[in-house]
Amino acid sequence: MPLTALEMELRRIARDRIAKGELPGVLRPLRTWGGHGSGQPCNLCGRIIRTDEMGYEVEYAGNSAQALRFHVICESIWTLEVVRADYLLNHSAGS
Repeated sequence: MPLTALEMELRRIARDRIAKGELPGVLRPLRTWGGHGSGQPCNLCGRIIRTDEMGYEVEYAGNSAQALRFHVICESIWTLEVVRADYLLNHSAGS
């Protein structure tokens, strides 16, 4: 199934933010939960997650717990890009 222009743009943003360390490049959250948006910006696309939209909050451990907020599609794209990068790393030519 071909990707939409939005999906292609979100994938590009996800790869860029992962590469810059702005988003985690591993999927090891402490916890994840979903619900209505809280009016805060999405950590992937930067747009507000409106209260009439569903969103995810993902909590990571580090020096201090970090919560990431995503639109549903943005969380899916981020997850896809993390898994894709891991797959490419572990299945590159010569492995």
